[in-house]
Amino acid sequence: MLSVITSIDINGWWSDHLWDFVLRLACAAASGFIIGFERKSRSKEAGVRTHTLVAIGAALMMILSKYAFSDLSEGGVFADGVRGADPARITAQVVSGVGFLGAGIIMYRRDSLRGLTTAAGIWATAGLGMAFGAGMYVIGSIATVIILAIQVLLHLPIKFFRTRMFLVLHATIVLSDEEQLETVRKIFHVQKFLKFKTQRMPDGTVQAELEMHTEMTYTAEALLKITQEYPFILSVEQIEEF
Repeated sequence: MLSVITSIDINGWWSDHLWDFVLRLACAAASGFIIGFERKSRSKEAGVRTHTLVAIGAALMMILSKYAFSDLSEGGVFADGVRGADPARITAQVVSGVGFLGAGIIMYRRDSLRGLTTAAGIWATAGLGMAFGAGMYVIGSIATVIILAIQVLLHLPIKFFRTRMFLVLHATIVLSDEEQLETVRKIFHVQKFLKFKTQRMPDGTVQAELEMHTEMTYTAEALLKITQEYPFILSVEQIEEF
């Protein structure tokens, strides 16, 4: 008889709080959408869908961890969680589990890491979802504003906030003397080559593949003009590093 009454009470409690849980999921989705939209606007690896799903999933896990096992505790449901159980046992796994998702975004390429900020953003978005899932609307909203402000402000063209941007240039040249290497250094404003590889071609000429770090930014038209003015430079490729 007691189990029947408890079951009825639990079902009634869930019905009474249904829209509260829906609101928590909606707030989590909104926060994830906002953070993801900022990332998408910068053409980052994870965008709106990824951040929104992470936020909703984290909120859902928090709700489940906090309330789903209330029927197994003595006295039934408690408004602030489950007495006699550990409400953090599921959400604790969210913190570590999202790390695997972030690891898939981080890429190591040419001695530099890319995707760290996006991975950290996903981890923070999971925290937002858990905050809303726990019913901490004010904290979740404030955290959303702070995260968004950090992402936006640190990308503004302010010298204090600006991160030094290095570019990698890959050039292929016909190498006949050392003066050509010095000419390449002057053209692209570099002191040394990160990579230097030579290859003798079937026609007897020697080609060199060069890799350089530079803080200069070149347009496609500028690179084309360089190859036209200096015929020994066969090709130039510019890649953004960090």
